[in-house]
Amino acid sequence: MKQILLILISIFTISCNAQVYPLNYQDDVPDGAYYKDLDNELDKYVGTWKGTWSGKTLYLDLRKVKYHYTGNQSYYEDKIFGERKVIASDGTIEIDRITNFDIQSPEFRGIETSLKNGNWKRLYFNPKNMCNKKATLDITSFTGNQMTLHFEYLPSIYDENCQHNAYVDQYGDFPINFPKDIVLTKQ
Repeated sequence: MKQILLILISIFTISCNAQVYPLNYQDDVPDGAYYKDLDNELDKYVGTWKGTWSGKTLYLDLRKVKYHYTGNQSYYEDKIFGERKVIASDGTIEIDRITNFDIQSPEFRGIETSLKNGNWKRLYFNPKNMCNKKATLDITSFTGNQMTLHFEYLPSIYDENCQHNAYVDQYGDFPINFPKDIVLTKQ
């Protein structure tokens, strides 16, 4: 009986100290707070998505994670993290970050409200080995099991030591291997 009472007191104490807030909560919160996806808003994005462009197939693996932010204030937040796989028309795998999904430093993070259009949602794209070149993926349409993504670079500083400068000089773009616009279907 004494053990049951201690367990109940422990559970009560933990639940009283839990500092859970909805994802879009705007007021100040204490250290250790958790912005939780209480309404499961992010769940519709979770899964493997597939689309094609220029003969290539893109797979986008999106997962909901509880991410711990540290800095001036420490807190947790449910986020969408993602990785991609690109397969050429001949079956050659050009990029595969899904097999070794990097939960610490994924290529995609979101979901945020787009600054271009308040009705759109946004993922931030930080492609690996691209000299800190970053982009946004605006979800311009989301219906059932399909979403349309629009790719756009974010402003960045020129890196004179970037290994891709010769490629950029020749082709006018980074070899990021991602379409400007694509419709993805949930698998």
